[in-house]
Amino acid sequence: MIALLLSAALTAPAMGNTPHGIPPNSAPAVQLTGWLHADDLHMEDILVEVEVDGLLHYATLSGTGRFTVSLPPDTEALLRFEKPGHLTKEIRIDTRHVQLGGRADRPRKVHFAVIMEREEHAAGYLFQGPVGSIAFEQGGGCLAVDHHRTFKANDAPRPMVF
Repeated sequence: MIALLLSAALTAPAMGNTPHGIPPNSAPAVQLTGWLHADDLHMEDILVEVEVDGLLHYATLSGTGRFTVSLPPDTEALLRFEKPGHLTKEIRIDTRHVQLGGRADRPRKVHFAVIMEREEHAAGYLFQGPVGSIAFEQGGGCLAVDHHRTFKANDAPRPMVF
């Protein structure tokens, strides 16, 4: 299950190094801060991939499961979360319309959590596609979040256990 703890507050521009996903000389439009949770509390083997405009980036994950990804305006991105023994999850991000509503001078901050689910609890099923999406409404830039938990059978052969 993906739990989205959302904060669409506007904050001051990000400082420091060029964040993941932002081309040089471009101001971030959205700063995503996420927290991953796994039952075993081990974060070292979780991979966070960020696909932006066809390019693959990797987010740095802290020991507590926190990561930050900044994205430019008018971008579609796919976040993928992988951990051995757990279901892979993806979230689609669309930053079009983020600058509507009169606050284009500052990046939007969105906070969310992703719970990694063990494969053994999925009874041989996988998520059919992204488990959620984060976007901004065309009429005024309000945060729009959807959950998609559609499963499909895992067709990969599994070893027989006697």
